[in-house]
Amino acid sequence: MVTTRLQHHQLFAKEVQRLSLIDMEPSDTSPSSHSTVYRPLFTSNMEAQFMSTLAKEQVKTLTKFSGSESEDITHWLKHIEEVFDRALIQSSNKYLAIQSYLTDAALKWFRFNKQNMPDWSSFKIAIVQAYQPSIHQALLKMEQRTQLPGESVMEYYYDKLNLCVQADANMSSSMIIHYLTKGLHASLVAHVIRRHPATTNEFLNIAQDEEKFLLTWKGLSSPSTNEPDCYPSEDIYM
Repeated sequence: MVTTRLQHHQLFAKEVQRLSLIDMEPSDTSPSSHSTVYRPLFTSNMEAQFMSTLAKEQVKTLTKFSGSESEDITHWLKHIEEVFDRALIQSSNKYLAIQSYLTDAALKWFRFNKQNMPDWSSFKIAIVQAYQPSIHQALLKMEQRTQLPGESVMEYYYDKLNLCVQADANMSSSMIIHYLTKGLHASLVAHVIRRHPATTNEFLNIAQDEEKFLLTWKGLSSPSTNEPDCYPSEDIYM
């Protein structure tokens, strides 16, 4: 049976949907950890070949890590390993391949310390220890993260949430909501507080509701304005 281009796209869409429903556990950098590799079930050899080719293309476009302060080593390493796992790359080959995704100071660090981390597991532990920010730095970065002009609530929410977890993996929901609210655009803060979100998911839903209302109001009151970062005054609720 010949598979058409349309069928390829349909198979890909189904697989992406299946992947999105799977909770990928973050990689544990402890020596005793075992990486969870998701190996999807394919209905045909052609489908398996298609997904394998897709994964290999993703490997080619992975972002390199330079070791600069603006980079997030935990997020980068987690993404690298997830893509490697989808491409069914074994640990020994991950270790060989990772050198191609290090640059500048991080590459120099790797070459100097290579003898002390002979495999993938030891590499993960070492690079996190070398480039993970201090608790003080993580807290400062998290507190300074605010919703940028023109940035959607959802974009801000997931970035800030990730920073909260980095700063304190055991941070309570109430504290996370406090920091999320504190960093919101000024036009949204009072309205989110008024609705008393009890969980982070409730915070996201409420903040998005308020965002949609404000943007709708803006569109009705000033249809000729095209700047997405200009929010209406809070007195529209009065």
